[in-house]
Amino acid sequence: MSTANSPSGFDDSFPENDLVLTEDLRKELAEPVGEIVAASSLRQLLKGSPKVVCVGDVVTVTLLELGMEPDVAVFDYKTQRFVEANTREHISKMGGTLVQVDNPPGRITKALWHAVRDAVRGSDRVKIEVTGEEDLASLVAIAYAPERAHVIYGLPQRGLTVVRVDDSTRATVTAAISRMKR
Repeated sequence: MSTANSPSGFDDSFPENDLVLTEDLRKELAEPVGEIVAASSLRQLLKGSPKVVCVGDVVTVTLLELGMEPDVAVFDYKTQRFVEANTREHISKMGGTLVQVDNPPGRITKALWHAVRDAVRGSDRVKIEVTGEEDLASLVAIAYAPERAHVIYGLPQRGLTVVRVDDSTRATVTAAISRMKR
């Protein structure tokens, strides 16, 4: 699964089984990979970004309410496991191709991996609707997004995390992905 031919260090293959989050890695990933920011600073932070990827319903709706459409949005129509009434309405107004995948909690399935990888590599706007849980999609997005892209995800009770993709952030997430149980 590893090669130097890709900026992420991963080739286009995927392990035979899902990648599963371990308890020790869960604790590590509770800390932000990027910077926790206020919604009011997003417009300035994202200015000139070659690609903006949102992972999570709150993050996606926040950006849409600011009048900004992400290039890629990954969502499950839930916030902390509860369905949010207005989320579906907001996201339905967003442009882009809709891709639907199944992804159980605490896992990265082959379908999620490929959907996120292809969306961040592509030039079209994409909405990825996840049945299950989308949280770990941020790892795949950071691993494959172009240099200087921004990946935004939420940390419950803490706020919005903005990751500017570079060699350092990509190395952090690829190390985490490599440690997931196969």
